Amino acid sequence: WLTWAMGHCRRQFQVLVLSISMWKLIVGISLFLFWGCDPAGDRLEHSRISTDGGFPRSARDALGDELRLQQAPETLASQSLVSDHYLFAVALPESIVVTSSVAHDSSYSYIADQIKNMDVAIASDLEAVLRRRPDLTLVAQTALAEYVEITRSAGLPVFRMQTVNENFDQIADGLETTGFLTGKDEQARDEIHRLGTAIDAAKKRKPAVQADLRILAFYNFAHTYGKGSLFDHIVTELGAINIAAEQGIGPYGTISSEHVAAWNPDWIITAGSIGSLQDMKTRMLADVGVSVTTAGRKKQVLVVENRLILSMSQHAVNLLEALSQAIYPEEI
Repeated sequence: WLTWAMGHCRRQFQVLVLSISMWKLIVGISLFLFWGCDPAGDRLEHSRISTDGGFPRSARDALGDELRLQQAPETLASQSLVSDHYLFAVALPESIVVTSSVAHDSSYSYIADQIKNMDVAIASDLEAVLRRRPDLTLVAQTALAEYVEITRSAGLPVFRMQTVNENFDQIADGLETTGFLTGKDEQARDEIHRLGTAIDAAKKRKPAVQADLRILAFYNFAHTYGKGSLFDHIVTELGAINIAAEQGIGPYGTISSEHVAAWNPDWIITAGSIGSLQDMKTRMLADVGVSVTTAGRKKQVLVVENRLILSMSQHAVNLLEALSQAIYPEEI
């Protein structure tokens, strides 16, 4: 009986391990489809070396691989939406020959209108990428190994970027790295300065005597963002409290209306598609859990476009600004 019991327990443990592994795989695939990366991946600050401020230049990517560029790249490619946003901020549009497919979707992209008339290949079409032969390809830190290997074997320089960012410092580092690799250092510094200026202005909106507001993200009536998420960093930067982090939830969590009611937020942040923001606010306020909260009673529900709450590039500052203006309105 003891032998049977031990064997049974062993089999149950193996099933549990397999189930956990499959769940991690599902989450990883979901993140890859949008960002091309996994937030659990190892992070490494990019190290950059340039002897005289020019080329050749070398840098280590997010996985520690060194890339050496003999001269400034003339044609550029991007495999993720975050690196799309970085490139369009520092490089000439005509130098960008490959973008992610998501870059064309205005629900998520800030450059969709800019590229709709451009002749660019889609990064997921590897044959089209190889035909363009870009001088530099920026990919997400956990882009498929096969994608990177095939591209490198064709003699094309590839650099893995960190694309799941937890704070604005990491975003600034991504911009700086993009500027360094493309030889557009000044343009990168200008974009980082604009980012910093916008952050400072948003933070200054909080009144000196304002109590710390309690804020909760309630996305699609099911999801929230806790400790370690960029949303958490944004809320903290504004001198407010992210309830999900307060409740011990990690970067990406699932909650219900019952949680919302029990935690009683001062403000609820959610998102919707362009053109349906007011409808989303009406639906949110009608939710049983939301209606009994301070946020529900005072109609303090902020609905932003999906791309604001999902962005992990420099455009995440738009969420910071929208939230700042909502919770700290200027006195009349």
